[in-house]
Amino acid sequence: MNNIKGKRKYTGIFICCAMAAVLIIFCFLTFGIWNDYKDAIINNQKMQMLLTTQSMGENLKVFIEGYQADLNTIYDIEEENFRKTGNRDWSMIGDYVSNHRRFVYDVIVEDKRGDMIKSMKGYGVVKTYSVTPISRSEQFLQCKLENGDLYLVLKRDIPDVGSISIVINERNYYKSLVSKIRLGTNGYVVIKDSSGIILAHPQEQQWGINVISGRKEMFPGVDLTSLKQMIDKQNRGEEGVSEYFSYWWVDPGVPEVKKISAYSPVQIGDGFLVISAVIDYNDIYIPVAAGFFKLGLVFFCAMAIVLGLVIYIGDLRVQKRKDTEQITYLLELNKILEEIHQSEETIAHQQRLQIMGTMTGGIAHEFNNLLTPIMGYAELLMLDLPEQSENHDNATEIYEASTKAKEIIQQISSLSRKNMETAFKNLQGEKVLKRAIKMVSSVCPPNIHLKESFTLQEECFLGNETQMNQVILNICVNAIHAIGHREGTICVSCQTVDREDLAQHKLSTLPEGWDHYIRIDVEDDGEGMSDEVLKQIFDPFFTTKKNGKGTGLGLSLVEQIIHSHKGYVFAESTLGKGSIFHMYLPVNEQKEREEEIKLVDGGPVLRILIVDDNPKVLRLLEKSFSRLDVPLTSCMDFEEARKILKEQEVAAVVTEQYVRGKSGVDFCMSLQGPYPGVIRIVMADRVTKELVEAKKRRMIDEYIDKPVSDSAILKAVMNLKDIF
Repeated sequence: MNNIKGKRKYTGIFICCAMAAVLIIFCFLTFGIWNDYKDAIINNQKMQMLLTTQSMGENLKVFIEGYQADLNTIYDIEEENFRKTGNRDWSMIGDYVSNHRRFVYDVIVEDKRGDMIKSMKGYGVVKTYSVTPISRSEQFLQCKLENGDLYLVLKRDIPDVGSISIVINERNYYKSLVSKIRLGTNGYVVIKDSSGIILAHPQEQQWGINVISGRKEMFPGVDLTSLKQMIDKQNRGEEGVSEYFSYWWVDPGVPEVKKISAYSPVQIGDGFLVISAVIDYNDIYIPVAAGFFKLGLVFFCAMAIVLGLVIYIGDLRVQKRKDTEQITYLLELNKILEEIHQSEETIAHQQRLQIMGTMTGGIAHEFNNLLTPIMGYAELLMLDLPEQSENHDNATEIYEASTKAKEIIQQISSLSRKNMETAFKNLQGEKVLKRAIKMVSSVCPPNIHLKESFTLQEECFLGNETQMNQVILNICVNAIHAIGHREGTICVSCQTVDREDLAQHKLSTLPEGWDHYIRIDVEDDGEGMSDEVLKQIFDPFFTTKKNGKGTGLGLSLVEQIIHSHKGYVFAESTLGKGSIFHMYLPVNEQKEREEEIKLVDGGPVLRILIVDDNPKVLRLLEKSFSRLDVPLTSCMDFEEARKILKEQEVAAVVTEQYVRGKSGVDFCMSLQGPYPGVIRIVMADRVTKELVEAKKRRMIDEYIDKPVSDSAILKAVMNLKDIF
C-alpha cells in the first residue's frame, strides 16, 4: 500500500514538472511573440512618422519654391517697368502683400548698404538667427524685425540695386500647416536648419535658439547627450528614425522621457532644412500592450475552436492521404508523358535543323562555283567595253545581281554553320547590321513593318559576324512573336554613344576599357512583358511560349554572345505597349579600310598556283590574272599540284577546301616541310571551327570566302608576302 502511494506521489511530481516545463516553454514563446509583435507595430509607426516628415518636407519645399517664384516675378515685373520708365517705384509690392496676407507679412527692398528702400510695414531686420543658402543670390533666413517678432525671410540679391525679401509670418505658417499635425498625446513637429537652429517649435520661446546649446541655457542641468547624438545625424543631412532620451520642454518641470523622432532633410538649393516629428515612446507602447492582450484572448479562443476541429480533421486526413497519393501518381505520370512528348519534338526539330544545315551547306558550295565565273566574266566585260555603251550597262547589271546573290549565299551559309567560327575580326557596324536586317526581312510577315535607322560613321567593333547575325535574328523573331497576327512595327536603330550612356542602366561600375560604344536598339510595339517576366528573360530555358514551341535559349544565347563581345544587353518592356532591347558593343578605334592592291614595277615575280576541280573557275582566274601580268598556274588535283611545285618556283598555293573529296587543309599541311616558304591559302564555302583552328596552328596561312576573285586572292597573298 505504501509502495502504491509512493508511486502515485512520484507520478504527481512528474506531471507537475512536465506541466511546469510546458508552462515555461509557453511563457518563452509568448514573450518572443510579444517582442516580435511590439517591434513590428513600433517599426510600422516609425515608418508612418518618417513618411509624415517626408510629406511635410515636400510641402515645405513647395511652399518655399512658390515664394521663390513670386520673388522672381516681382523682380521681373519691376525690371520690365524700369526698362520702360527708367524708374523703380516697387508699386506692385502693396498689392502683393495684401493679396497674400495669410502668410506674407511684408516685402522689403534694401540697397547694397542694407538701408531700406521700400517696405509696407516699415520694420527693418534687427538680427538674423538662421541662414540657409539656396543659391549664390538667394537665401532662406530666420530674422527678428524691429517690431520684436521672428519671421522667415526669403531673400534675393539684385544686381545694381541691393536685395528684395519676402517676409513670411512664421506664427501663421506654424499654426496653419504644422501645429495641426497630431502625434500621440504630446507629439509635435519641429523645423530646424542644418546647424541646429530651431525655426519652428510648439514653444515659441525656443524659436531661433540652438537645439543643444540654447536649451542648456534655458534649462540648466539637463542631460542632452542622447539628444546630441541624434542632432548630429540630422545636421549631416541623414534621414531616419531614432529612439533617445530627452524632456518634454512644454510641460511643467520638464520631465525626462523616452522619445521617438523621425527626421528627414528638405533640400532647398545648396542647403537643407530638417523636419523632425517627435512622439512619446509610451504613446506607442501602451496601445501595443493593450492590443497584444486582446490578441492573446482571441488566440486562446481560437485554440479552443481548433482543438475541437482537430479530431474531425484527423478522421479526414487518412482518406485525404490516400486521395493525394493517387493524384500525385497521376500527375507524375502525366508529367513524364509530357516530357517524353516534348523530347520527341525537340529531337525532331534538331534533326530538321541538321538536315537544313547540310542542305544549305551543299547549296552554298554549288552556287559559289556558279557565281565565280558569272562575277569574273562580268567584271572582264566591264573592263573591255566602253563605259557609256549599252553592253557595259548590261555587264554592270549582271555583276551587281551576282554580288547580291553572293550576299544571300553568305547569309545562308552563316546560318548553316555547324561549328560556328569563334575568331573575332574588325567589323564595320553598319555593314554587319544591314546584312542582318536583310535576313530578318526574309522571315518578317507582311503584317509587320521593319524599319531601320543608322547614324554610324564607319565605326567598327571586334566581333564575329555570324554570332551578331544570330543575336539580331533571335531578338527580331521574338519581336515578331510578340506582335502576332496584328499590324505592328519593329524598329532597329544604331548610333554611337559615350561610355556614360551606360549609367542610365544602373551599372554598379562603368567599364574603363572603352570610351565609346555602338548602341543597337531593337524596339517593337508587341504585347510587352510584365516585370516578373522581364527579370527572367535571360535565364536559360525560361520561355513564355506554350506547347513546347520555345526552348528558352534564344535570349540566353544573346546575352552570352554580347558578353563575349565585351558588351552589354538590357531590356525594357511595358505590358500592352511593347519592348525594347539595348545592346552596347565597344567601338574599335581602328576603322575598317579596303585598300586597293597594286604591284610595284620591278618587284619580285609573284607566281601563284591555283588548285580547283571546277574548270570554269580556273579558266576565269587565268584570264583575270593574265590582265594583271601575274604568272598563274592552275591544276585540278593535288597530285598534279605536287608535280608543278617540284618543277616551278611558286610563291603561293591557293586551293579549294575540298578537291575531289580530299581535304585542302591536309594538302597545305603536307607542304609545310618540303616548301616552308610557300604561302598556303584555302578557299572556303563556309568558315568552320576546324578551318579557324588550322590557321591558328599554322597548318594554313589564310582562308578566304568563296566566290573568289583575282583581287581577293592577290590581296590575301600580298598581305602575307608584304609586297606592295
